[in-house]
Amino acid sequence: MSTLNVQNLQSKTANAAFVIADAGTVSISKSATAATQTANASGSTTLDFATYQNFVLTLTGNVTLANPTTEAVGQSGFIVLIQDGTGSRTVSLGTDYETAAGAGLTLSSAASRTDIVPYIVAASGRILLGAPQLAFS
Repeated sequence: MSTLNVQNLQSKTANAAFVIADAGTVSISKSATAATQTANASGSTTLDFATYQNFVLTLTGNVTLANPTTEAVGQSGFIVLIQDGTGSRTVSLGTDYETAAGAGLTLSSAASRTDIVPYIVAASGRILLGAPQLAFS
């Protein structure tokens, strides 16, 4: 992994969109987006945290989120889970994914419903999942 040391970097426009100060703070005055993976998923699925921040998965079968090896401590984002036209797809979690009180994920089961699950990487091998927001349609 390479490290780039930067001091007082900012975009070269009259209305700077970002500034990195000597103190290491980053200011963003316009919108910022992160790479999002969009894919159909069934069976064992490994999320690529090195390439993507967010994930949109259409469940075409039951899914097990396998333990990744590419997560970075402090990384956060969301996982969108969309039931296909059949619905009733389930998501099981590898041991690196943790939920409050170890309850696992309970998702919407109706066809074409969308659920959103926030996450944050607390440590290597510890991806904490927030409470799902359910049944967007």
